[in-house]
Formats: sequence, structure tokens, C-alpha cells
Amino acid sequence: MLKLIEKFKKEHSFIVDTLKKSRKLGVGTEESQNAILSVKDVILDHIKMEDKEFYPVLREAAKSNQKLKDFLAEFDKDMKEISRYSIEFFDNNSVITGSDLAMELENFTAILERRILREEMFLFAEFEKLNQ
Repeated sequence: MLKLIEKFKKEHSFIVDTLKKSRKLGVGTEESQNAILSVKDVILDHIKMEDKEFYPVLREAAKSNQKLKDFLAEFDKDMKEISRYSIEFFDNNSVITGSDLAMELENFTAILERRILREEMFLFAEFEKLNQ
């Protein structure tokens, strides 16, 4: 199970690094657009994997751990915002151009980074405790 955490951490790094690279390349370039599209599939697959193998373990443990239950409720709320923002970002990516796209990419990256940081600091630690 701890290999799962390492896999998630690597994917987190790849996602954030790719989005930052895309921004540096200039969001209007073909290379940047390809990077954005490639990371979309990684994000979707990552979320599916978390929903299948990570969160069910935490939800089971939360039945007897109020603190964890509260954390998960907060993360669920947070995930709804990220899902909405992700859909909007990827759906509008071909419509938004120039500085607006650059700003949207920066916002999207910041939202994901905050989520990843909180997930790694709090939930990964809880998951690791459960699997010791």
C-alpha cells in the first residue's frame, strides 16, 4: 500500500511540473497545448485510482475516527470545487486564448498544488498509519 502513496506522489509531481512547464512554454504554443492535454488524462486516471484504492480505505477507518471523518468531509467539498474547475478549464482550454488562458492555467495549477499539498500532508500520513 505504501507503493501506492509513492505512485501518487510521483503523479502529483508530474502533474504540477507539466502544468508549470506548459505555462513557461507559453500557453499559445503547440507544445504547451499538447502538455496540457496530456496531463488531463493523467489527472483523470489519478482521480479514478484514488477513488478506487485510496479513499475507500480512509472512509472505512473514518467510521471510528471522527477527526479523519471531518478531514474527509472537507476534502470531499474541496474535490467538488476542483472537479468543477478542472472540467471548466479543460473544456474552455480551446476557447480561451492569450493572457486569459495563462491566468486560467496559473489558477488551475495553484488550486491543484494546494490540494496536493494538503492531501500529502494530512491524508497520506493517515493512510500510512493505517498500513503500518
